[in-house]
Amino acid sequence: MLKPRTVSKFKRVILSILVGILITSVLVNVYLLFLNLSRNRVVRVIDGDSFETADGRRIRLLGVNAPELDDCMGIKARENLKIFIEGKTVKLRDSVKDDYGRVLANVFSGGKFINQEMIRLGMGKYTLGKNKYYQQMRNEFVTARQNNLGIFSSLCRRSEGEEGCEIKGNIRQGLKTYHFPGCRNYQQIIVDTSFGDEWFCSEEEAVAAGFRKAEGCGEN
Repeated sequence: MLKPRTVSKFKRVILSILVGILITSVLVNVYLLFLNLSRNRVVRVIDGDSFETADGRRIRLLGVNAPELDDCMGIKARENLKIFIEGKTVKLRDSVKDDYGRVLANVFSGGKFINQEMIRLGMGKYTLGKNKYYQQMRNEFVTARQNNLGIFSSLCRRSEGEEGCEIKGNIRQGLKTYHFPGCRNYQQIIVDTSFGDEWFCSEEEAVAAGFRKAEGCGEN
């Protein structure tokens, strides 16, 4: 039978071990949290819908398609995304990979849902896809379009060109076509310079840029 003093000493040893395990567990969790926060720090914003983290990953905003830098609002979109996340730690949720192996995610920072904020400002189109935030992002997209914000403003979208340069170059589903006055539905066609559409002063200019005459166009 153990003496009371021996039992007390044994209990203190067990307690010390348990405390040590608890402290070790807390320190490990703090370290892992620190590593996770560090790797999710944004070191570079590439354009209006993608950025690079401290561990070298390239992340794209899920459900957002911002203009290329050379297109209308491209630089503006990147500047807005910089304000939201550059140099900050972000939370990535619902991450998936697209057909090209790129990581797409819902991004949060400073209490804001960044994907939704970019759509709200008119800094990109909402792209259809599986996303639990679909409805709220779609609502922001519709509102931005109705209010002519960003890529929907007259700076980027017009149905009438300048006199002498009225040929509309459209890119839809990868197909590049041009339309001149007299083409079917010419008046309804919008030139969206945020996503590669162009105005041309002659058919030769349009052809040289890789566009072909649209169906329903007679001779100019």
